[in-house]
Formats: sequence, structure tokens, C-alpha cells
Amino acid sequence: MPQVVDDAIRQTIRELPPAYWDFAAADTKEWTHGYHSYPAMMIPQVARSLIAIIQQHQRRIKTLFDPFMGSGTSLVEGMLAGLAVTGSDLNPLSRLLAQAKTRAWDPELLRITTDGVLRHVTQVFISEADWPRFDNLTFWFKPTVIGDLARLKKTLETIVDPELRPFFWVAFSDTVRWVSNSRNAEFKLYRLDEARLAAWNPNVFATFQKVLARNQAGNSRLFSRRTLPPVCVHDYNAMDLSRIPAESFDLLVTSPPYGDSRTTVAYGQFSRLSLQWLSLPAEELPFAPNKLDQAMLGGYAATALALELPSPALGAALEAIAAVDRNRAQEVLSFYQDLDVTLGQIARVMKPGGYQCWVVGNRMVKKVRLRTDQIITELSRQYGLVPVVNFTRGIPNKRMPRENSPSNQVGVKAATMNGERIFILRKE
Repeated sequence: MPQVVDDAIRQTIRELPPAYWDFAAADTKEWTHGYHSYPAMMIPQVARSLIAIIQQHQRRIKTLFDPFMGSGTSLVEGMLAGLAVTGSDLNPLSRLLAQAKTRAWDPELLRITTDGVLRHVTQVFISEADWPRFDNLTFWFKPTVIGDLARLKKTLETIVDPELRPFFWVAFSDTVRWVSNSRNAEFKLYRLDEARLAAWNPNVFATFQKVLARNQAGNSRLFSRRTLPPVCVHDYNAMDLSRIPAESFDLLVTSPPYGDSRTTVAYGQFSRLSLQWLSLPAEELPFAPNKLDQAMLGGYAATALALELPSPALGAALEAIAAVDRNRAQEVLSFYQDLDVTLGQIARVMKPGGYQCWVVGNRMVKKVRLRTDQIITELSRQYGLVPVVNFTRGIPNKRMPRENSPSNQVGVKAATMNGERIFILRKE
């Protein structure tokens, strides 16, 4: 029977039109997906299509899990498909976004609260004592911006009901990013050049109002879909899912990090300014915002270049990288060692017969292509996973560089990722 379902899934995907998975003209901000920018977000239509295909051929699917939930794209899509969803992420900003995006608030209550916030904020008195305390505050924000953000934060803490605060904190976080002195088109923290900085005078309250209006529209759409299935959001490290009972989930839809955060997509850097401004409970932020990247997969390089993982694809890539830069090869190995641990953890919490849908980017390191899709497939065999299908989607709208300068030599460029691999595994 499982083989019959596998064949049906393959056939359905095979019969889709060319470039179906690119979604070049799709609205990727519908529902609540447009609440807040986030690095390397999964295209909602990708998650939606994967869920629909699995549900079509495996009708008993009731639960969905994403151990790298990011901003919660797969959770929103799973919820809209009628599934009980569970997600986890080490990043406190990720958890805030996922919680806000998967909840539908009363639109009228949000409207009334918004009106109150916008009336109150201009009357709030603040001094430098109300400014947040973190390094380089005035490097990343102009004094007038700091004052207005502090005034806005004080307003939210004073007049917004705690039940509604996640919605408003998300808008505040996005505002923080837009009015900072950072180059907003990039996820790593780079300050505006002096010429652009001199002309940079953002309006904090107008920006916040614009973000709120956008997010209220998304919330209203989600509110129209009530009653929604249950949602669970955790702070678990994907390398330790021991608090989740074995065989809990029918379906996994996820997009793991492309590599360690220090050298690929800098989730920690992206989140740092927001986390330094937000008043999250201490238990929500167990480590300093500037240490977040180190806590994620591959945060620390392997101490030796000894491959004990059952992946020929990884072994060949490491050998090629080590021939050029042994230290870099050890950094790459560390990421896949950590990823292997997560694969074992994920396999344990998946039900037999459950499907895993992965969306990955096969990045280049030292001009060597790391076939993460093949590596995960090879590593997963030891955990009882069998491959079902593997194919490519273009990434026309992905905010990722198509070229970088790996050697930092002027004019020397190398391709990064012009496509993603989508593959499905099944637990035996």
C-alpha cells in the first residue's frame, strides 16, 4: 500500500505543468504571510501544494510539524488545510511571528486598539532613561528615531491588552527594521553609507501605521476562516525534540537552514535589532541576541575533519573543499553533523507511513556544490526513511544573491543558488 501511494504522489507531480513550482506571479503575501519580512521564507504556494498533494493521496493526514518554522509559513498553510500544526524554532522572533500569524483576532478590537495607540503615542513623555540599553544603539538608530520608538514601545506596554500584544509587537518589530540605519534590502546587518544616512529621516509613526494597516488586512482574512485548528509553537532546538512524544505527526513540511548562520542566511543578525528592542520575557530569550547564530546548526566548527556520517555525497564535497580550505571544510562538516542529529530526532516524532516534505537550497562553498537534498536523503536512510520524489523549482522571487564573491577578490564571482530542491521522504 505505501508503494502505491508513493507512485500516486510521483505521478501527480509529474503531471503538473512546466514551471508550476516557480510561482513567479503568485501573491506570496496573502493571508497573514505578509506580516513581517524574514530570511529565505518558504513560498506559501509551495507549502500549500505539497500539503494538498499529500492529502489527496493520504487522506488520514491530521497533523503537521515544522522543526525549522521560521516565520510560520508552513504552519499557516497547514492550518488553512485543516491540520493541527506544531512548529518549533530557537529564534524568539520566529516564535513571535509564528504565534501572531496563526492566530485570528477580532478585527474590530484591533481597530479600536490601533486608534487608541495612534492617539496616545504622540502624548507620551519619554527621556533618555526610557531608551533601550544595548551596544551601538546610536550607530543603528538616529536619536529622533530612538525617541519615537521608545515612545511607541511605552504606549504598547501601557494601553494594549496583553492578549493583543503579539499582534502589535510584530508590527513594532517590522517598524524597527524599516526605520533603522541598516540596509533594509539585506538580511545581514550593514549600515547605510554616509551619503544615504545623511538623507535618512524615517517617520516612525507613519511606518508603524502602514505596517499595522497591512497586517490588519491579513488578520481579517484569517478571521473569516474561523474556526481554526489547534496550533502549538515551541522553542525546542531541532537537535533535541525529546519533549515531543514519539510518533506524533503525520506530515512534515519544512525548509531547513542552507548552512550555518554565520556564513549563509544570518537569521541572528536579521533578528538582532528587533530582539534588542522587544520586551520579551526572560524565558523567551535565554541567550543574548548577538549569540543566536552560534546556537543554531553548525554554530561551532568541527574540531577535526573526520567524516563518520553515511553520506557519499557529503564525503565527496568535503574532500573537494578541504583541498582548498581545510578550516572551511570543518565548518561545513559541523553543519551536517548537527543536521544529522535533527534528522534522527525528526524521524522519531514522525508516525510510520508519514511523509516528510523538504525544500532546500544546494549552496556553493569554495566553488563546490553541496547537494543537501542528496545528503539528507542518504543520511535519512539510517532512520528508516525512503525517498519518494525529488525535483527542482526556480526561485525568481527569493531574496538570495545569485552570485557572491567567495574569495573576496574584485570581479571574482561564483553562482550561489538559482533554484531549490523539493523532495519527499516516507518513514517506513
